[in-house]
Amino acid sequence: MLWSTPLALAVVLVAVKLLSVVFVGNAAVRDYADSDAESLATDAAILGVANVIEPAKAPFVKGAQAVLERRLDDADALFDEALTRTRDAQSCPVRVNLTLVRERRGDDAAFIGRNADARDLYTQALGIVAQAPGNCFAGNTDPDQERRAVRADAAARLQAKIDGLRDAPPMAPPPPPPPPPPPPPPPTVGADGDPEPDAPRELNLRGADPIERLRQILRDSAS
Repeated sequence: MLWSTPLALAVVLVAVKLLSVVFVGNAAVRDYADSDAESLATDAAILGVANVIEPAKAPFVKGAQAVLERRLDDADALFDEALTRTRDAQSCPVRVNLTLVRERRGDDAAFIGRNADARDLYTQALGIVAQAPGNCFAGNTDPDQERRAVRADAAARLQAKIDGLRDAPPMAPPPPPPPPPPPPPPPTVGADGDPEPDAPRELNLRGADPIERLRQILRDSAS
């Protein structure tokens, strides 16, 4: 069965650790514990053949592989696919992983000032927690103390981040680009419209860098 063997899924978050319980086949458990993304890809391909029998298994293992490779957008999509193929009563492991991946994506968005995107991701994650079966998050009995706390505090932590973004000032716009340098002065023109032959050459050095100054001197010398 899909949820027969537990595996701790651990990825460092900005504010918290991405920790959850992952249930997959024995080979995938071993490969994930060894941080072997390549073997996990093979496991996922093999599991895909049996996807008719256990339709959530292949995307779930592929999601674990994506987390190992720090492809959080892909992991989010794969865990979401696994959740849609899992019965509610058995959905806790997928919900924990999907919630924490989505929370991490929200952290990344908030870090670069995309507050609206971060708020949306946090709100989605909070909805996943709210729809979880009993004792999946609050009241869970995970044997690992740190992991148990991360799961138990998920709803309060997400709500605190949403509330914090509500009062956060928007990201300041970038400064405007500097104005262009002034154009060079026009050449002196005689009565017949031709440039004055004896007009002194002017070297416009305002706003020019040393290379441009040198080029102008060489052009004037060659003319």
